[in-house]
Amino acid sequence: MSMAGTQPTPEAFRLAQRLRELREREFVKLTQSQLGQVFGTREEPLSPAAISMWENPTSGRLPPASRLEAYARLFCTPRSFEGGVHMLDVEELTARERDRLDELRRELLALRGSAESREGMPSPGTARSMWYFPDFSRITLVCDRLPADLRPPQADPRNLNYVRFADLADLDTLIDIYGAIKAHNPLSRIVITAAEDLTKRDVANHLVLIGGRVWKTVTPWFSRIFPIPIDDGDPWDRSAIVVHDSGQEEREFRYTLVGDELVEDVGLFARGENPAAPLRTLTICSGVTTRGVHGAALCFIDPEMRERNEHYITSRFPDGSTYCIVMRVPVVNQDPLTPDLSKRENLLFEWCDVSTDA
Repeated sequence: MSMAGTQPTPEAFRLAQRLRELREREFVKLTQSQLGQVFGTREEPLSPAAISMWENPTSGRLPPASRLEAYARLFCTPRSFEGGVHMLDVEELTARERDRLDELRRELLALRGSAESREGMPSPGTARSMWYFPDFSRITLVCDRLPADLRPPQADPRNLNYVRFADLADLDTLIDIYGAIKAHNPLSRIVITAAEDLTKRDVANHLVLIGGRVWKTVTPWFSRIFPIPIDDGDPWDRSAIVVHDSGQEEREFRYTLVGDELVEDVGLFARGENPAAPLRTLTICSGVTTRGVHGAALCFIDPEMRERNEHYITSRFPDGSTYCIVMRVPVVNQDPLTPDLSKRENLLFEWCDVSTDA
């Protein structure tokens, strides 16, 4: 398909970036000529110029679906690059490699379909779900493990009623975020893992960190290169979310008890570029207790408040910026209420790496 003469869309840019990323970074770095040789045949030679156009969103050219199938088959396994670059037959692939083939095929075809037509896409400036990731890449949801003495019996693999995620903290929030992300990204692969089990590949996805302790767990990787002014310790340890405000002393935001009953918690929502993968995002949903964590997530899930809060975010923080919000989370009968971010009394602290109007 040709789109010559039109302004390239963000979707066209994403497809072009993904194809170049596969060629240069997936397993080995290939030249466009090398890739053309492995894709070409005597009957249908493929010139480096064709690949160059597919990697240039301003060219107005999208690769045919058959070529994207070839990309998926080549890059689904490192064995394609053993002893030279060559394409394996589908019958030669292992079950795991075929799964990866299907995953890559869906991703690339979805990117192409999105670049081909923007029907149903919001117009510029329109609030869009915070849980929508338009590049169709993998999304990793990360929770911390419960301490051993707090894990239920079902967390033990030897238990006949073993439940895979029973040892994860903040399950209420995990379930709600998973549902929202799946609804807005039906073609994307969503991975759930414990922070302690993160792999290099998991970290390179869109990354959503859920819970107070999880930021502390991943601190060795991210805290110095994801520069939000939030203390990277576990909020539960200090009974507060701690802010290191520029030019001011350390500030603590604590939950509120009436007697023994929790009536207000503190939540944190942060979003920015994933330091481990600049084309992906890093999101943090945190809080002092589980109610604060859940309340921060509900800001962009609750059907009564979602659009209002998304509009606040899109109007307040520039696209592509890194920002964080510390908020009040009211708690009624042990359940968190969704904060309305447009009401100033609910905002305890906010920060952005790009100047915004006060």
